[in-house]
Amino acid sequence: MRFFILCTVCATIALSGCKKKNAPMAVTKPSDPEPAPAPIDDRNSAPIAGGGAIQNVRQAAKRTVALSDMHQLGIMILQYDLDNNKLPTVSEIKAMLTGDGASIRKQIDEGTIILTGTKDKAGLWAYEVDADRAGGIVLTGPSANARRASADEVKALLGK
Repeated sequence: MRFFILCTVCATIALSGCKKKNAPMAVTKPSDPEPAPAPIDDRNSAPIAGGGAIQNVRQAAKRTVALSDMHQLGIMILQYDLDNNKLPTVSEIKAMLTGDGASIRKQIDEGTIILTGTKDKAGLWAYEVDADRAGGIVLTGPSANARRASADEVKALLGK
């Protein structure tokens, strides 16, 4: 109980803190309003300032989730290999992806994640769609390593 009271007192002190007093503002006559800016044609214009940062954060979050999903897929494949002494087929991988793995199964069904079906434990197990053209996340064995790879690296792993 003392801890709760102490936390409440500390929070109250921190929130009330020393605030700067605003100097009284001089009263001025309002100026004429500026004309509204012309509408922007998004098809032919540069990005709006500040919008790029938000988009970058969203893309970073998506990449983090994709990397995590690929890592989880790798752990499932590795566990199957340890239990059965062979890599699973594409259909066996899809059958394993239920419950917590349903979102990964959906990505495979939608074509976002491509399973290679390789039997080479050190080969390329899975990769993101278009990773062979623009780079992306790959899953390689034998240690279920999910990582970023350039398009050239993905092509080399695919044997293209």
